[in-house]
Amino acid sequence: MNRAGRGYIELISVSIIWGLTYTVLKYSLESLTPVNIAFFRFLIASLFFIPVVLIIKDHYSGKEYISLIILALSGILMYQLFFIFGEKGMSAGNASFIVSMEPIFITILSIATREDKFSWIYIIGLLISTAGLIVLLQPGSLTGYEIVSAIFILIAAFAWGIYTVVGRNLLANHNPLNVTAIVTFIGTVMLFPAAGLGSIHILMDLKSDSLVAVLFMGIAATFLGYILWFDGLKYVKPTVAGATLYITPFITAVTAVFIISEPIGYNTIIGGTMILAGVGISSYKRKG
Repeated sequence: MNRAGRGYIELISVSIIWGLTYTVLKYSLESLTPVNIAFFRFLIASLFFIPVVLIIKDHYSGKEYISLIILALSGILMYQLFFIFGEKGMSAGNASFIVSMEPIFITILSIATREDKFSWIYIIGLLISTAGLIVLLQPGSLTGYEIVSAIFILIAAFAWGIYTVVGRNLLANHNPLNVTAIVTFIGTVMLFPAAGLGSIHILMDLKSDSLVAVLFMGIAATFLGYILWFDGLKYVKPTVAGATLYITPFITAVTAVFIISEPIGYNTIIGGTMILAGVGISSYKRKG
């Protein structure tokens, strides 16, 4: 197998794993609180990341440690809690399509911080994704709780935008897996006060199906997912790698049918496709 082929297999595998993760997360909400799910996921991932830190050593300045804390605050604490609380109030498929608007928020923040130049193509992409969001959610039929859930997921997408923009320089100057491991450790510590000491007993007493779900999110989605993602990026261009993530929400919508008996509506497929089309347009890089 050539290097590009290996990269594609790794990146597509990650997209499938992360698509399945949204469904597994929704299933876990039947027996666990959003805070416990987030804490358990990153606690388990932290244990597996310990060897990574011991093998791949790196050094950070005091200013860079502040950046690491910001990454943990935005990419783990805010992203996880807002997304999980949001998904609690809507279907896994719809939630995954909404959060896929992350690249648009990344673009907006990049322009705001002058790391990217303004272009009307970004506005066109944003308008198409917004129209898709309206088709997806059908605002006239939403309850107050569903509206709040959608807002929470949009905030989660925005938090990931912060994570990406702040982390660009750090990831460029340090080993990505080491950065991910350190951020995972810090994020786990941040989640612990909300979860409380009692959460350890809850984890030990989980039923087999809930335990499997939590282990999947911690080991497959977080630990293995990041390793496959960063290794895949060695062999495939970032723009191509980002395109592989477009299949993630469709994987979620399909697996949700079989795992949690969640129906797929026409609004999900049409609106979701429009959202991804807008994201693709806004992510388009002009030549020159």
